[in-house]
Amino acid sequence: MELEDLEKAATPAEMAVALEEHSDVLHVLQHSHAQEPSVREETYKGHRIKVVTTYEIAIDGQPVTGHLNIDNNGSVHYHAIPNQEFPSMIGLVKRIIDLSIDLGTIDSGGHDHGGHDHDHGEG
Repeated sequence: MELEDLEKAATPAEMAVALEEHSDVLHVLQHSHAQEPSVREETYKGHRIKVVTTYEIAIDGQPVTGHLNIDNNGSVHYHAIPNQEFPSMIGLVKRIIDLSIDLGTIDSGGHDHGGHDHDHGEG
């Protein structure tokens, strides 16, 4: 694509048209509040290793949702606490408690919903 064509396609009006045309695909790409498995893969001495881990976390019976990522060294990352990593899942949950995240009003993206859940237009 030529630079001139790219500039024409990137105008606000053209972007709005493209977003409308592809809204069905973009909706699927939006984040989910459900915990998805963490997948780690590595090759070791010619063997392909794949580890799929799913966690169900609750604090005082209230589920903790959102995106968790565990790297190949075992460090844990949580979408709601960016730029921090934790040596264990328990360490992560302790940090959530320390930060006093109100799990009923703040989702994993750190968005405050004032105690009201929201949806993404799903059925």
